[in-house]
Order: sequence, then structure tokens, then C-alpha cells
Amino acid sequence: MSTDRDVERIVRSWMDEGVTALPDRVLDVVLDQIPTTPQRRAGWPARRFPTLSTYARIGLVAAAVIVAVAVGIGLFARPTDVGPPVPTPSVTPSLEPSSAPVADPLAGTWLAAEVTCEQEQAAIVAAGFTADQMTTAGWACTNGSTSQFSIQFGYSSNPHGLRVYDKGVLAFPGNYRLVSDTTLEVLSQSRDYCLTYAYAIDGDQLTIQMTNPGCSITGEAPLDDQVHQTAIFETSPFTRQP
Repeated sequence: MSTDRDVERIVRSWMDEGVTALPDRVLDVVLDQIPTTPQRRAGWPARRFPTLSTYARIGLVAAAVIVAVAVGIGLFARPTDVGPPVPTPSVTPSLEPSSAPVADPLAGTWLAAEVTCEQEQAAIVAAGFTADQMTTAGWACTNGSTSQFSIQFGYSSNPHGLRVYDKGVLAFPGNYRLVSDTTLEVLSQSRDYCLTYAYAIDGDQLTIQMTNPGCSITGEAPLDDQVHQTAIFETSPFTRQP
């Protein structure tokens, strides 16, 4: 029938235009196609059906519109070129900065060669101390006596623990603080004075030399500590122990 073709043409036109509201002309045509009297199939006994009420007609119209939209979408809708799918960016978990302590290059035990009293005194003189200063500091050299110093640098916090031994006997308990990779401060056990030293590590060899008889946080150390620590640290280089 021409009316059916009109409905198909209108629905096709409506779907091609991509509208979302059904035009009034489509509604009019659909309403015209809704029967208001019952139909019967030829050869079958006729049955009576009540005339459709206004609300029933509205329901049929709504159903017809839904069917028309579904068919139109299935048959006539055209895909839109939207391009390739956009990949979802992956989220890289942020890593927290490491809180591991910085390695202490001095940590461990260092042993110096055995030295005589005369070698220690020569080191003190080379450091710039006079005979009067050595006397005031109570320096006394016994001929033929020897010493062999070892240092234990212990990593714990800054300041760190420091122990100096002479042939296994504790000669100086104290602490040390790393100032840089070439400078350290040696503090007394009570930390009431300290001395500043430059240090250098070459392989397994350690050399230490006083650069300041005081530190940034204290005044000068007593003269006897300056003299005796010079004898300990500067007479002979130290070798790292396994």
C-alpha cells in the first residue's frame, strides 16, 4: 500500500537526519494505521472485540513509535567515524625517596705501623709545635719505647663513636663528625672540645692531618690534646683491616 511506503520513507528520512524526536507527520501516519475496528481472517468465524479506548490507542501509538525507532536504528543507522580508540594512559606508581643512611667511608678498623717515640716526636715537630709547647703539653719521649695505634670508627649517628688504641689499650675515647668527604672533626668523649682534620683514603690507606686545633662549634682544644693527637694520627698512615 502507498501508505506503508510513505511510513517507510518518512522513518528512513527521519533516521538519516539523525533527529531524536519523532516528527508530527510520522505520528499522524502511524495514528492513521492503527485500526479502530477488529479485523478477522477469512474462513475463520468472526469474533467481537470491543472498540479501542482512547488510552489504548495512545498505548498502541507509543508501541508503534518504539518499534519504528528500533527498526530504523537497526536498518538505517549509519556508523560515525570516530577514529581509533584512545588508549588509557597507564599510571606509574611514584616511588618514595630512599631513607637509607649515607655510607661512612671511615667506618671500620684502621691499623698503623709500629712506631718509635722518636718518630712520634718528629711528627709533632713537623706539625709546627715548638719544644716549649711540647713541654707545656707534658710530652715525654722514652728512648726505645714504641707504639702501634689503631682506630675504630663506628657508624651509628653523626657524631659517631671513635676509639683509639695503643697496642690494644684504650688511649683515647671520643667521637667524630663527618663534615665533608675530606674533613672530619674529632671530639672529646664529653664533646666539650674537638679538633678539625683533613683525611684522605687511597685504596686501603688512610692519612689524617690536623687543619684546625678547634672546630666550628667549640674553641681550641687544650694544648696537650693537640700534641698527643698529632702523635697518634700523623706519625704513620693507617691500613684498613678486614
